Amino acid sequence: MNKYIALVFFSVGSFGPSQSIWAQGPPINTDTAFVNGLQGAAVRSFLFTINRSGLLSGGESSPDPLDRDVSIFGIPIVFPYEVVPNKLVMAAGVPVLHKEMRLTRDGKERTLSSRGLGDFFIAAKYLALQRDAKDWTTRIAIKGRVKFPTGKDDEIDEQGQRLPPPLQLGSGSVDYSLGAAFTHVRRRVGFNADVTYNFKTEANTFAFGDSLQYNLSIGYRLLPVVYDLYPARNHLNAYLELNGEYSAGSRADGLPVADSGGHVIYLSPGIQLIPGNFLVEASLKLPVGQNLNGTQLKFQPGFTVGGRWLIR
Repeated sequence: MNKYIALVFFSVGSFGPSQSIWAQGPPINTDTAFVNGLQGAAVRSFLFTINRSGLLSGGESSPDPLDRDVSIFGIPIVFPYEVVPNKLVMAAGVPVLHKEMRLTRDGKERTLSSRGLGDFFIAAKYLALQRDAKDWTTRIAIKGRVKFPTGKDDEIDEQGQRLPPPLQLGSGSVDYSLGAAFTHVRRRVGFNADVTYNFKTEANTFAFGDSLQYNLSIGYRLLPVVYDLYPARNHLNAYLELNGEYSAGSRADGLPVADSGGHVIYLSPGIQLIPGNFLVEASLKLPVGQNLNGTQLKFQPGFTVGGRWLIR
């Protein structure tokens, strides 16, 4: 589960004082190629959840004898800064996490949990291509991130035993990410896509598997239908996103962990309101495909809700 925390990045929006009539808010779960506006020089915070319960083995659901239920609540705090206006933005951030697993063993219910700050990261995004014309724009950006082992990775339970790696606040490892983002906005419709490869390293004789994350988004500006005044207030945008991740299996003591890794895909409808120099947004993430290695807990619906504040 730490791999999902490590993927928290900063996306770059397209609504700000330097934008033109194609203005549209940034997608909620998908990155964009813009490097200004409500992401390029803004503080973003949001609450996201990851939930897993019920076993999936060989594509078939089965009851869990331990009745396990895993939930993660995270509030990443991200501070981007435009190093080169409309060209290069860098960011620093850290998530506040609450991880919990409830299970039943020998007829007794137990709760394993950890809460606190996760791993600190720094990230950068560079605008590599920009093509603008009347009522449309196309942009491509490259991005990278380094995650540092600042979160605690030695939490113990009430019996003095070390919590399993997925329940730790940090991975204990330095991890790297490299990716690209594509954006095309034409009038009221925006298309965004991004892909990120995450390189994981070993710590405490354990290594999460490398992962490939990909996202597709289509956005539609519901309001205003036509700009009477630019920049307009009270933008209302609707989004439909496809968010997927393929993860290689983890390794413990140099050996493969059979019940780890796989492929999960979410369909994520969302809504976004931009009253002015800030926005509020919410997205429901529905798992529509899961192909998990071995026997693992299934992914359940989750959500993202938050806001972004433009720094003038």
